[in-house]
Amino acid sequence: MADYVVEYRTLTEYERTVKQGAYEFLIMPCENETQKLKHHRLIHSMRRSPFMANNKYGFVTLHFHINSETFDYFSLSLLAQVAKNMPPMDLCSLLRVPDERAFLEDLNFQMDQQSFLQATPLSTLRQSDFPMELLLQPHELIGNYLLRLNSSIYSMLQYATGSTNTSTSALTAIKGGRGVCQDFAHIMIGILRQQCIPARYVAGYLNLSDNRADSQLHAWVEVFIPQLGWRGFDPTNNIQEDDHFIKIAHGRDYKDCQPIKGVLVTQGVHKTSYEVSVRNSNDYNWFLLEQQQQQQQ
Repeated sequence: MADYVVEYRTLTEYERTVKQGAYEFLIMPCENETQKLKHHRLIHSMRRSPFMANNKYGFVTLHFHINSETFDYFSLSLLAQVAKNMPPMDLCSLLRVPDERAFLEDLNFQMDQQSFLQATPLSTLRQSDFPMELLLQPHELIGNYLLRLNSSIYSMLQYATGSTNTSTSALTAIKGGRGVCQDFAHIMIGILRQQCIPARYVAGYLNLSDNRADSQLHAWVEVFIPQLGWRGFDPTNNIQEDDHFIKIAHGRDYKDCQPIKGVLVTQGVHKTSYEVSVRNSNDYNWFLLEQQQQQQQ
């Protein structure tokens, strides 16, 4: 089991005083079969504490509603200790190719996975938008296909920070030949959903101890394999999800998982910066001591 401390910091500075506003943050590591949120600490610049709620997929969001104070900056810092087990990485079930296809074509299954089979503006692709060899072949098992597709998308797109933005569609990224992690994820999702294979967008943190791509928040894809369930793939780095990946949330695409949403009453421009780090928990002895003291109280 790996044990990490995630540190997320953001600062927004406003040219003019903000009189009223609301923020929603989706940054808290979730809890599931492979990871546990052991301890967290939240520091912010507002007088009132945020309230927590679950979004439509069940993931924790932090909400700030400001209507009784004015401010010209907003800062937030999250420290979260997360224990992470290695997720399942097996890709081949005991099903034969015809049985896998029948599983995916079952109407009850498709109704259950409707959210992750529907195209969205960010992920919509037609078969004419990408090379035909990226489709599932007639005698190919889905697990083997996913490894091949993951590798192919990694090769077809150049990773280039700043080459796209959060509104860039999968098709635009393919045409431009460059993108960041969310573009790699949207392309893989678009190709899979076009073939009625359920795929969902995942936002989270990535431990960078081995210098893999993406030094900020990361995006990857979870795909449903018949008989096995959801498995994670990272086409940005051409790897499967392992114990370096810390999940925040999943959804249909980036819009379901964006880390910050806000509505403000102000004039002028603003500037936002954020910083993320994921380190071994041994590097945060003071934070671990704080957790122990709280448990003893």
